[in-house]
Amino acid sequence: MAITVNGTELTDQDIERELAGEAETPDAHQAALTAAVLRRVLLDEAADLDLASAASDEQLIEALLEHQIAGAAAPTHEECKRHYLADQERWRVNERARVSHILFQVTDRVDLAALRKRAQQTLDALLGAGADIELRFVDAARTLSNCPSGRDGGALGEIGRGDTVAEFERAVFAAPAGTLCPALVETEFGFHIVRVHEKSPGRILPFEQVELRIREAMSLALRDLAEQRYVTEAVARADIKGWKDGKAI
Repeated sequence: MAITVNGTELTDQDIERELAGEAETPDAHQAALTAAVLRRVLLDEAADLDLASAASDEQLIEALLEHQIAGAAAPTHEECKRHYLADQERWRVNERARVSHILFQVTDRVDLAALRKRAQQTLDALLGAGADIELRFVDAARTLSNCPSGRDGGALGEIGRGDTVAEFERAVFAAPAGTLCPALVETEFGFHIVRVHEKSPGRILPFEQVELRIREAMSLALRDLAEQRYVTEAVARADIKGWKDGKAI
């Protein structure tokens, strides 16, 4: 069944034009159909409003959306402050930790189950080492670690937020100072046994320093919400045949 939007039938060319932008989508053809329908709906909305012509469909649709959501509410000072207080940790800076690790590296030909078992056995032994943990950790790092830091007993020095991959960072900054992480840390590089020696908490930036950034992020979110609402309402107003709920029928 052909798809028509406000009496205009979508052509194969209309759909092909959208395919390039949807190439990475699991169902690219269905996504292209949806994009073609939305393009037609929004171009018709722009025509109904007698908006000035633009060099391209994209520019005309951009002008339409700007016209329709220009009055989107901006967050107030109080709303920004509540957003800040709800997640102050997001604004912590200069948090540091002195860390050592033992890496059991994953390679193409490694027996993953055997590697994990060896790493877990090493961790279990270290967790039970008691007062000897420092010497035993250094020895294990020198003999077992696949990281160059093994030569230095696994020492990585100080790291901060953003210095390592996310999984390693989460483990380090969740662990108290002077402790061995109780579980293996798995990253794209392999299995890590992580020891956190010292931590510096840094500081949380005051609201006055970050209010503008919060306001900009909240304003963008409000504009996105207003745009989504407008597009949904525009689709509901349109006379669409052969397409429903994102699918051809």
